[in-house]
Amino acid sequence: MGLSQWFLSAARTGLDLPVRSRLSFSDGVYEVVRYYPPRGYFQKEAHLRRLQYGLEQLQITKVDTAQIDRVIEELVVRNGHTGAQAIAYIEVTRGSTIPRQHFFPPSSTMPTVFITTNPFKPHAEEIEKGVRVLLEDDIRWSRCDIKTIALIPNVLSRQRAVEAGACETIWSRDGFMTEGTHTNFCAVKAGTLITPPRSNLILSGVTRQVILELCKSSGIPVREGPIEKSELPMLQECMIIGTTTEVTPIVRINDWTIATACRVR
Repeated sequence: MGLSQWFLSAARTGLDLPVRSRLSFSDGVYEVVRYYPPRGYFQKEAHLRRLQYGLEQLQITKVDTAQIDRVIEELVVRNGHTGAQAIAYIEVTRGSTIPRQHFFPPSSTMPTVFITTNPFKPHAEEIEKGVRVLLEDDIRWSRCDIKTIALIPNVLSRQRAVEAGACETIWSRDGFMTEGTHTNFCAVKAGTLITPPRSNLILSGVTRQVILELCKSSGIPVREGPIEKSELPMLQECMIIGTTTEVTPIVRINDWTIATACRVR
């Protein structure tokens, strides 16, 4: 496909936005918050705390998360999304700056905040029947605890899963499991729920934390500890956990079947 021969001013088209908002550097963070009527947003405060953490790690200042809270509450009403499940998407970049440069803009620069809400269709069939995932090496950078908008590794790995007819790709680094492209990873071994410990190598999932707390309060043994890649075929159960996936059982990893997949109901 050839390029269009139209030449328009950036001011007229808004096409200077990627430069002005630092999108061209992936210089920002984001959050996705699930809305369940009639209760409202799920773990909204935890999502906003994680957003604040990411902003602090990237040294992006002048962002009022309390104001973001008010905006997403108003936006879901304005958009008419309160009658069914929805998601709010929040993205904050370092702010408007020209020319494009590989260092922070002046300290007076205000961040750019983009927020939207959209309807969301739950993944009911995947949760009910379980999913197949691929297993790949985790070659991302070493600050995966920051929920940045730099998601090229995630997109490429997830695309390979889609092309292979799988739901997700989960990663291992140096022989130990980390997480999925947009999910946390958990497994059951000897009756204990195990998940990789919080570190700079995984995102501290909001849903992950809720599940750990629910298990503890229900008397289900829980351990945050390393899971060796080599022991995956021997695990009793595996699952991916996240805002949009909730708790989704894994029934196949690559071409092998999880031991108790037949128990998934």
